[in-house]
Amino acid sequence: MSNPKVTVLMSVFNGSCHLGEAVKSILSQSFVDFELLIIDDGSSEPISELINCFGDDRIRLLTQDNMGLTRSLNKGLELARAEYVARMDADDVCLPDRLEKQYEIISSSAKPDLVGTFFEIIDETGQSVQKKSLITNPIYRLWRLLFHNNYGHGTIMFKKSSVIRAGMYDTRLRFAQDFDLWSRISKRNNTHMIPEFLYKYRMNTAGEQASVKNYDDQLQAAIWISNRNLRSCNPKLKDQDLIDLRSLYWEFQLPEVSQKAPKLARDTLAEFFNRYGLDDCERRDLRIRVEFDLMGHEKSFS
Repeated sequence: MSNPKVTVLMSVFNGSCHLGEAVKSILSQSFVDFELLIIDDGSSEPISELINCFGDDRIRLLTQDNMGLTRSLNKGLELARAEYVARMDADDVCLPDRLEKQYEIISSSAKPDLVGTFFEIIDETGQSVQKKSLITNPIYRLWRLLFHNNYGHGTIMFKKSSVIRAGMYDTRLRFAQDFDLWSRISKRNNTHMIPEFLYKYRMNTAGEQASVKNYDDQLQAAIWISNRNLRSCNPKLKDQDLIDLRSLYWEFQLPEVSQKAPKLARDTLAEFFNRYGLDDCERRDLRIRVEFDLMGHEKSFS
């Protein structure tokens, strides 16, 4: 596979109990013109033995000393042979037509930089826990990206050149590196969300998952990124303003929505219009959506 259309990029650190199922879900895709680039990031488990059992020449396995997820993904980007890169986590599962549907969108005349999908959360045994329907309207999704991540990391297919041009994953970040990258890439009209459940994200409720064990650190990283995003639209926001404003869409910092939040949101929305060059129709539609968000909160204040 010297010139595949898609590189599926997976970083692995142990977790071999679900790795086989994850790899099978990629090799069973209806779309076949891909390479599966697996980076074994210093695992103590016999990852190479498991992978070699598949005997599929679309798999490329790289073994290295432990570098962490962020640096491993950047290394994978440098090694990826394809123009488009699909992320995949080592304990998750893709539905058979995931790559086909994403490739159809990302290689279309619209040529977005980023394509995500809805996803289903499953437990260790593969049983469904929750289905995550994400925001499909691109402008409203861009607005909400100021506050929190709007994508499942493993669901994403992106244009390699766009990610490299944006500076790739920020190696200063151990957590929320995807939220940071999507925030830097996303523009007014360069992202797409497929409203189908094409990915299964495995949640390890026993607490062995990095996002579970390091929840507080991940939360602080997400807050730092949100602060930067919000100030990029409204530099006048003070530290407390950021907390008050984020209370509209988060439940982590304040127990209730701040009474200052609606005014801060409207001021920031005006700056958002200018930053992203929205036309009159886009401004009107987004204002209606945000006012709907604010309406219920303002009623509770009266």
